[in-house]
Formats: sequence, C-alpha cells, structure tokens
Amino acid sequence: MRPEDLDGLDADQVWKVWKRFNLEAVYDFEHHVRIGEALEMKGRLPPTFMLLQPHSWHPDVWSDVARMRTINAEQARTGREMHLCPLQFDIVDRAIEQYTEPGEVVLDPFGGLMTVPFRAVRLGRRGIGIELNRGYWQDGVKYCEAAERQVATPSLFDFLEEPASGAAGMAAE
Repeated sequence: MRPEDLDGLDADQVWKVWKRFNLEAVYDFEHHVRIGEALEMKGRLPPTFMLLQPHSWHPDVWSDVARMRTINAEQARTGREMHLCPLQFDIVDRAIEQYTEPGEVVLDPFGGLMTVPFRAVRLGRRGIGIELNRGYWQDGVKYCEAAERQVATPSLFDFLEEPASGAAGMAAE
C-alpha cells in the first residue's frame, strides 16, 4: 500500500482499506509511520479518533475495540467532568463475558465512573465498584442505577406466551 492509494477516500473508506491491508500483510512500523505522516501532511488525520490503528487477525488480540464507546461520551454530553482515562465498553464486556457467568459478582477496586459495574449489570451480573473521587463515584452510581432500571424493565416480548407443544407438533405432521 502506498499513501497515494488513500487519496480521495473518506475517513471511513481509509479505515476499511487500512484494516484490510493490515489483516493481509505483516505489520511494518516504518510503513505505518510513512502512511500516517503522508495523511498528516495533507491534513487528513482526524483529531478525534485513531484512523490508522494496527489490526490483528488473531482472536486473542482485540484490535476492533471502539475507543469512543465509553461513559465519557455521556459525561461530555451532559457537561459533567470526564474521566482522565476512560475505559471502553468493548474491553469490559469481553472480559466480563469471558471470565464470569450471569448472576456472578464483578468487582472493580478502581471504579472511576463505574464502567465495570455498569456493564456488569447490563450483562446480567452484579457489579461492585470502589472509587476515591467523590464526583466520579456519584456519577457512576447514577449510571449503575439507570442500568438496573433498564434491565428490570420488561419489553412487550416478555409477555408473549410460547405456543403449546401439541399444536406445533400437529402442524408439522
């Protein structure tokens, strides 16, 4: 891949071409830097997200994490203090799903905005978080309470009854 191969492409197209290239080629740091510098010289690197992240084909390497999916997005939207080190939902969800079962307790001794307990509740676990910063803790409690309300709220589908097994068996005959 040459820097010219990315000329005229929108950021989402550049991301897709870069990902495809990374998954097919052996990673080369110097090449990565050259592509990035060429895009920067043309003013094409976005300041708000990582366009040229390294990708991996190996399932144990999570190179597809959406870096913007954090509680910080909600904090910014409501004008509250953002956490200095936001934790991505994709990372937390995968760890919780991989190492726990529904109903188990997930503990985060460095809770921050309570991303781990928040996502634990959303994934059918119980979450506990510890945080020294009073403001972070208070905001995090609100997110966890909202997650509990959402999980506890039934949908219309919860009230549908399963068809009788005899009726389904007759239809199949």
